[in-house]
Amino acid sequence: MSNQGIPYLCGGVFLTHLMKAHPSRNGVREHFMSKRDGLSDPETMLAFIQVMSPDFTAPAGGTFKENTSAYKNCRKECGTYLPFSEDSAEIRAFNECVRNDYQTALSRMTAFAKDYLDVDTTAKKDERLVKTLVEIIRDDIIPDTDMFYINEDGSPSTREQILAATEICFQPFLVGVWHYILLHRPTNILGRSTITDWKPTLLGTHIERVYPCKGHKDAAEAKRTEDDDIPPVEAEIVDDAPKSDESPRSEQTEAASQAKKQVIMNNYGKGVQIEELNGTLTININ
Repeated sequence: MSNQGIPYLCGGVFLTHLMKAHPSRNGVREHFMSKRDGLSDPETMLAFIQVMSPDFTAPAGGTFKENTSAYKNCRKECGTYLPFSEDSAEIRAFNECVRNDYQTALSRMTAFAKDYLDVDTTAKKDERLVKTLVEIIRDDIIPDTDMFYINEDGSPSTREQILAATEICFQPFLVGVWHYILLHRPTNILGRSTITDWKPTLLGTHIERVYPCKGHKDAAEAKRTEDDDIPPVEAEIVDDAPKSDESPRSEQTEAASQAKKQVIMNNYGKGVQIEELNGTLTININ
């Protein structure tokens, strides 16, 4: 392990830099007010595992938290509680999904990124993450012909093609690099020196643009237009109330129970019109 070069691409190194791309987290005041942001390491790890294995559930107690910390910092291998061993059923299923049903794997990663990462904002945390991983891939000892499934259509790119790329689509890049790590870099503790002694320079790559995949942009557009599709609403209540107070109280009570007042409400998308027929109420809201 002492002779292992740095940087070294492995699961813990990947996750350490991935979790630096969180959106801004709650401050101390919110923390003491028990306002959780859902972005803790164990919560992020669970959601990320579910990208490859949607049915995975975290074990009870503090074991999962402890294993998350140890794996992320490359102090241990995946152990019993994290499904990252190269012969696990979860990795076999994820490999099958990436190779034969890539859009499913991509949609899961897109959903994860939407909830747990800062994507396509002025902070450019997604760009920093991609440049960091490309720098690791460049300086690590990885054959030029090794394949990474980093393209939106599910096609692979070689290490050599990645290092020459000027544009990277964010979510497919995460799918491809994580898939490569699971299949080709099972020894997590070899990344410990990278965690403790290496920092990215963000220099020397050809990347000029990192952009979100179409699914991420479609989800954002759907959220903006969700409230625009409101169907017209009409309501009609009929009430013929007596106009004189000269009737005996018993007759007024009977008339009230049989009252029929006519009110018509029309929703015209951006305006609402309410009219009371046989009365004087008219409300127009535009």
